[in-house]
Amino acid sequence: MDSYWVQFKTPFLCFAGFSGVGKTTLLEKLILRFSADATRVGYYKHDAHRFSMDKQGKDTERCFKAGAGIIAINDPRHFAVVAHDAFKQQTITHALEQCDCILIEGYKKSPYDKIVFLDERGAMPIPEDSENIKAVIHQGVPSTNPALQVPQFHRDSIDEIYVFVRDLFRARSAPLFGGVFIGGQSKRMGRPKFSLTYNGTSEAERMAGLLQEFCEKTCFSSRSDLDTESLNHLQGIERINDEHIGMGPVGGLATLMGRYPDRAWMIVACDMPLLTRESFETIIRQRDPLRYGTCYVQKGRLGSEPMCAIYEPKFISPLYKAMSRRELSLKRIINELPFQEVGIAPDSRSHFMNANTPDEYEYARTRREQENEIE
Repeated sequence: MDSYWVQFKTPFLCFAGFSGVGKTTLLEKLILRFSADATRVGYYKHDAHRFSMDKQGKDTERCFKAGAGIIAINDPRHFAVVAHDAFKQQTITHALEQCDCILIEGYKKSPYDKIVFLDERGAMPIPEDSENIKAVIHQGVPSTNPALQVPQFHRDSIDEIYVFVRDLFRARSAPLFGGVFIGGQSKRMGRPKFSLTYNGTSEAERMAGLLQEFCEKTCFSSRSDLDTESLNHLQGIERINDEHIGMGPVGGLATLMGRYPDRAWMIVACDMPLLTRESFETIIRQRDPLRYGTCYVQKGRLGSEPMCAIYEPKFISPLYKAMSRRELSLKRIINELPFQEVGIAPDSRSHFMNANTPDEYEYARTRREQENEIE
């Protein structure tokens, strides 16, 4: 199995066994279950022999035989690609990473996580001490080897197998880090927005405190030339200066994800003073670690809120691609990808306002003071 799979950020699981033990039948049923739960599942087949997906004499087959390194065909509903090995890694990763999870048929000798099928006599296709066996599927004769300390399922127990595989994927969710974005230019406000205070506390400090409740680590994302001495008293918060200058929040997020590529990031802007603790609790509770991220939405996909959102580790790939073409809108990047959407109730829409001007600051400051008096 190709080594690049070890860096793959979409969770995958191999289903391994001898021919005729029911691998494809089980996978077909699992795909139906995942699809019914609105999970974008990918299927990858390892064929130990030569295969053909084209028909002799067709245009694509003729051009492939003539030496085209990669051929693609599409119609209004779907497309297909056949390519030489030199194109395999990028073609596979670009396509399959957009899935929420991947079911792989084959690769029984790979070092990756796998579910192993026994034959009708209960025999294993690989040594029972092989690495990363997560479960065993049998046809009525389970393994009796006491050294095989993994769950065993009858191949017809679809519900139990589905729950096991689903939970296995979800258990691989990345630890959550938090980032408060404080480096905006604040041109309309006339002074740094991170330093604005509400009820005697700066919004940067309040946001950092909220993130610390839910995240393993919290950071400030900042321009390198920003004076943040007023925040130096805060403990345990790392300041990370943008490495991608002039790219706004896109560059800041790319810097965070590049620094800690195996972590998911909950980010928030310091100019959203009406966000509540419940805003954080809700999005974290509804987080889907199998998607590219989780975001609030107001009016369909066009209402995505990118600055109070969770970005999973695999978001780094489309993020860097967007940067390479100078696409500097996080909202547009989100709208092109499968994100978990959290609806904003009509009576909560004001919580997501930005305080970008002195008038907006005064409105938010007055409202926060009134809310504080009520409490």
